[in-house]
Amino acid sequence: MATRSEILDAALDVLRRGDMLTLDAVARAAGLTKPGVVHHFATKEVLALSVLDHLLDQWERELRARAGADGTPRDLLRAYVEHTLLGKMDAADLAVLADPKLRDTLSARWTERMNAWFGGSRDPRLAVARLVADGAWIDRCLGLLELDESERAATLALVTSLIDQAGES
Repeated sequence: MATRSEILDAALDVLRRGDMLTLDAVARAAGLTKPGVVHHFATKEVLALSVLDHLLDQWERELRARAGADGTPRDLLRAYVEHTLLGKMDAADLAVLADPKLRDTLSARWTERMNAWFGGSRDPRLAVARLVADGAWIDRCLGLLELDESERAATLALVTSLIDQAGES
């Protein structure tokens, strides 16, 4: 019997393959029957929200590792920029938000979790850093703008300088 975490990993594998997230597809990927998946996730919406939370939990562990356990919202923003520019990204990171029927629910959850990491500063330099990181995440997941590692590192240095300048003037 697969654990809840193993089922969620199987769901991410479904998304990485470019398949639609369905209870049937996840059951096949996890080596379970559909009722075996429904035992843990009663509906597709519950499954999709759980997959999103699972992915965000992974991201949060990565950000905490980069920012330190006591990282400030600014440290977490730096870590987010670093992760989206230099970390491992794949299509599942973006595909989890792609279901048009659940877009509003999934986007609200993503916003709630992400905003908690970065605080409520309205400094435009921090907004630019967040927008660059969000754009890097989308670009890297979709392969839209291919930057080599040195170009991504230079972008990181520029964006980090903006974060460091925020609130200084």
